[in-house]
Amino acid sequence: MSTTATKPNHIGRKIARIRELRGMKQETLAEELGISQQSVSHLEQSETLEDDKLERVA
Repeated sequence: MSTTATKPNHIGRKIARIRELRGMKQETLAEELGISQQSVSHLEQSETLEDDKLERVA
């Protein structure tokens, strides 16, 4: 059985990956979102996000 079928999407990892691909630091993303760098770190560690937070990041 494949582990991908049981493994949930980890939205925080995807946010971190896209940020890194764009050559952006957490501090820069935090400034653009109007939040602290620690908050960005917390978002990237979260498995799920509320829709309003996800829309702001997008």
